[in-house]
Amino acid sequence: MQKKLFLLFFLSTCCAAFHAVGQDKEYLVGVEDVSYYPLFDFESENVNKPSFARDLLASFFEKNNYKYKFVALPVKRFDKWYIEHNIDFKFPDNFRWREDHTNKLGIHFSEPIIQLTAGTYVLKNNEAYTRNNVTRLATIRGFHPTLWLTEVRAGKLQIVEESSPVSVVKHVIAGNAEATNIDKNVIRHSLQKLSSNEQLVLAENIYNQRYYYHFSSIRYPEVIEKFNVFLRDNQNLIQSLKKKYQIEE
Repeated sequence: MQKKLFLLFFLSTCCAAFHAVGQDKEYLVGVEDVSYYPLFDFESENVNKPSFARDLLASFFEKNNYKYKFVALPVKRFDKWYIEHNIDFKFPDNFRWREDHTNKLGIHFSEPIIQLTAGTYVLKNNEAYTRNNVTRLATIRGFHPTLWLTEVRAGKLQIVEESSPVSVVKHVIAGNAEATNIDKNVIRHSLQKLSSNEQLVLAENIYNQRYYYHFSSIRYPEVIEKFNVFLRDNQNLIQSLKKKYQIEE
């Protein structure tokens, strides 16, 4: 009887200690060091500025009493974060951005968080453009030009890189680039910051694709599963954040 009591006491103590360690763990969330508002805004000077992603992820971690820290990392090394940095999670993530088109690292992706359009945006006057009209594409430094890789590799398309969406939009307005591939919500916000009356629209004659933002992890698939439950149970929160940040899918 005494042995059974001792065993129960030992197991309960171990479980309590394990739980305490889990609660003390500070999860490191790798995020892109760029202001991509309203979707996310994680520049290294201040990774806690309000945005759709920051509010959603903070709500999840705090709801589960997890300690967490956003770590702003270079966009150009996006594909290497899990190897080069000791991060636990990554946002945003999508299998389509992996340059090797494999999942050798065993990354666990969450269910879709938000659906966006990967497309080519041009000045309103140029909305009839086809691929042949685009010789220079303005984008964020390090962003993967997924829909233009064939032209880039063939030397038919010049990528004009900038560190901020506002600078990217300026290039298109000034005619330094015919188009950009940054998100329409980010374009709208950039035009507002510039107080510009110009319109950038999706070039419908150029192939576009719908895709999703996901949350990912290698080490903690069980937390990703909790996040999936959080997404399913908090659709009202997600819709309210989309409305708050005027995000159109």
